[in-house]
Amino acid sequence: MGNRMRIGIIGAGVMGRVYARTVTDGDLRWRAEVVAVCDRDRALAAELAGHCRARDFDDAERMLREVELDAVYLAVPDHLHCAPFLACMAARVPTLVEKPLATTMVDAERMRAAAREAGVPVQVNFSNRANPVFVRMRQAIAAGDIGDVVGVNARLSNIVDYPTRMLSWAGSTTCGWFLLSHVFDLAAWLTGARAAEVTANGVKGRLTGEGIDTYDIIQALVRYDRGFAGLYESAWVLPNSLPSPVDFKVEVVGSHGALYADTQDQMVHVANDKAYTWPGTLDWTQARLSDFLDLVAGGDAPADALDDALENSALLLALHRAVADGGTVAVADVLARTAAGATATTDGASR
Repeated sequence: MGNRMRIGIIGAGVMGRVYARTVTDGDLRWRAEVVAVCDRDRALAAELAGHCRARDFDDAERMLREVELDAVYLAVPDHLHCAPFLACMAARVPTLVEKPLATTMVDAERMRAAAREAGVPVQVNFSNRANPVFVRMRQAIAAGDIGDVVGVNARLSNIVDYPTRMLSWAGSTTCGWFLLSHVFDLAAWLTGARAAEVTANGVKGRLTGEGIDTYDIIQALVRYDRGFAGLYESAWVLPNSLPSPVDFKVEVVGSHGALYADTQDQMVHVANDKAYTWPGTLDWTQARLSDFLDLVAGGDAPADALDDALENSALLLALHRAVADGGTVAVADVLARTAAGATATTDGASR
């Protein structure tokens, strides 16, 4: 028990609670322990810390000074990732930061530079890479089971409780940042393609009417460097009566077959010229955290630390600019503007 990794949690909201309890209440308790929890709301930190038998803090830098940590899981609101991440890098503590990496390219670049300087293991929590459904899908694509990828379609949406009840900061983000960040990363990870440009549409109505200035739904067409496109949708106004709070469906169309995944049945359906199969899968939250702990245990920082996460943020910024302007935005233009010193907010305007 004395050799267990010592984990700090920054952010005691929805995801902070999920991952803290994954360590404390699951099989990972033999490998790791949560020893510190930090949140600006000290009561939230104390509640979660009490469950984990950990110390509670309301200041991340103080936590990093006073507690010896092997790793940190960072799960504060989307637009607030930069400061606590930089503090973790200054303390040289391996960090798993929630997606998206950042909501401005200036912050994303600062975070990548800090990670490279610190030289410790870091990852963005693109958790679907550990979901057996999508691991199986990626294997099928790599094996050529469906031929060449010619198109991707995906829908990732939440019930309306997410922006109206579960996330107090929903007005500071969008279903694009919160959900399409997963979808964009998954499509790139499955296919090996890089996004070239995006056209998008967003609709505001119900949520703004309830005092939450964010989109009800965002739809995007992303064109990739390998000649195909992806059609994606995220909504934040699905009815609370649905059996699952998350609606995630993915279809990958190939030249000689197709793949179908629906995480509500936690299965991947593989169809090609020979057969139709649907191998079952298991829960995956613990597997995702285990992947990061393996990286920390190895002690090696990836040479391309946060590169894919930075491109994910660039695509998301292009998405929101396309929604605002009603046109098509090249991802390379976002990256070029960043290199030239331009800044952008989540809506593509100057901050």
